Amino acid sequence: MSSKMQTLFLTSLLAAFAAFTAFASAQVVDTEPRMITVVENQENVNLHCRIGRSTNLCLIQVPGFAQFSASPTEPSPVAGLKYFGEGYERGSCGVTIERVTADNSGNMTCTLLVGGKTVMGAIEIVVAFPPEQPFIEARSANLDQVVVDSKLTFDCEAARGNPAATISWFLDNEQIYEGVRPVEPEENFDEVSGKRFFTARSSLTRSIRAEDNGKRLTCQAEHMAYPKGASRTDLVLNVNFQPQALPDQTVYGLQLGRTATASLVINANPPPIVMWNIDGVDYHQGSENGRYAVAIPEALGNNRYNVTLTIAGLTLEDLSKMYTLRASNSFGVEEYRVMLRSQDEVINESSGVGIGEIVGLVLAVLIVLTAVALILVARATGRWCFRGKGSSTSTSAAKIGETDTTDNGVGETMLPLPPGSAAAANGRSAVASRSPSEVVVDCRQPSMERPAAGDVNASILRPFNLRSNPFDGSLYLTGPSAGREPQYSVNSSNFDNASVLSDSSSTVTGYGAVGDPNQVGLPSSAAAGAGQKRWIPHQQRELLEKQAQLLLSGAAIKRKRETEIL
Repeated sequence: MSSKMQTLFLTSLLAAFAAFTAFASAQVVDTEPRMITVVENQENVNLHCRIGRSTNLCLIQVPGFAQFSASPTEPSPVAGLKYFGEGYERGSCGVTIERVTADNSGNMTCTLLVGGKTVMGAIEIVVAFPPEQPFIEARSANLDQVVVDSKLTFDCEAARGNPAATISWFLDNEQIYEGVRPVEPEENFDEVSGKRFFTARSSLTRSIRAEDNGKRLTCQAEHMAYPKGASRTDLVLNVNFQPQALPDQTVYGLQLGRTATASLVINANPPPIVMWNIDGVDYHQGSENGRYAVAIPEALGNNRYNVTLTIAGLTLEDLSKMYTLRASNSFGVEEYRVMLRSQDEVINESSGVGIGEIVGLVLAVLIVLTAVALILVARATGRWCFRGKGSSTSTSAAKIGETDTTDNGVGETMLPLPPGSAAAANGRSAVASRSPSEVVVDCRQPSMERPAAGDVNASILRPFNLRSNPFDGSLYLTGPSAGREPQYSVNSSNFDNASVLSDSSSTVTGYGAVGDPNQVGLPSSAAAGAGQKRWIPHQQRELLEKQAQLLLSGAAIKRKRETEIL
């Protein structure tokens, strides 16, 4: 008897001593994990305490179980609990809970005896239990009378769970983020069961749209204690709205002379009541009047309705009419305009000018405009084929007999005075004073008799004033055959528009003392003998100059050939 009391006394003393030193030495015990969340009926949950030195004793206290000494070599005296660790020599003290119950929620403590002193560690055990099924509630709204564009607030709650559940919102399996406001979980304690639990809440504020009608609004609560990890509650939205607006509709491919049907699909909730207006005449649904019949709207599902108008024997006049559909329900009215097109019109439109033809036409116009602009610029600046075109008149087309009768003296120049006059004498003085760089052609007047003064054109092509050798001033040509002999040399650099017909700037001079610069044999008139200057048209002057150039070039070539032959 005394031995049993002694043993009880020693055990009590050891427990008191351990309790006294626990708080002072608890910080040196390493626990793994520090906190653990488990669910009811979870099996084989390991909790471990460790210290850096070997231990002689390992006491385990698990909520819901009595304290016991766990040993790696001895069986556990408590059913459902057993030693877990690496042995006393390594300072390891732990326990395995074979099956977790709600009673195990709390702090598990481990007490180790090291060097005559006790040290203690603790691990928090959270036994999770699922909250109730979540539910949705609408604030101050009748879900049967939800109107489009209205704002509604929904609340979702998942109560009495440990820990608190996580709540999410979905609309037809698409998660909603806008308008979601989470609420801090509410903590409660059940005195009867001794359990602590939490209630999770969340709110959603949403502007209702017409396309929300018929969709499922879902509140989902996620919790580790749920069998599938989550629990959902759905609410089907019933949104009321007037018929929705559509752009103007055109019905294609109708055939003249046959029954035509014009169809239109509209969205409305509740179902609409329709009426067609054709040129001011109303045709209600379910009625047939003359060639027109209006059917009752056909439900297609998801608040879509097919509205049809049937026309018997379609005519060209029907194609020119405007058809107006009026759809209404208890939440509003909407009108739609419909146009009819025959199959022939569609074919004609498809065979018309398309986008490709329009683009090609535009490009062609741009190319033409660019070419015209380039031609105008080239003509204005004298480039390309327009270079020198103003003075390149073909000599083969020259007509000596043409006269300018329209310019009234514009661009004309005067012929020199006849030989013997004072002006002619001055001309000879001017010839003598020319620079040595100029090649001077001195032509003598032949002994042939000139034509009458009045018959000027009769001698234009008979150059009586040419000589045989332009470098021999004393040699004259005689006879009709010599009259066509051209001059041999001319200063081409100074042979300009005034070189032949001007008495002051010509570089082709000569004819001996006569000094007549007319190189194609133009006879002097009677008026010239009186000291008057004679005018010649500008075009005829240019032609005469070119004729003189040809004659001079031909004479030079002929003289060269005769010299080679001799």
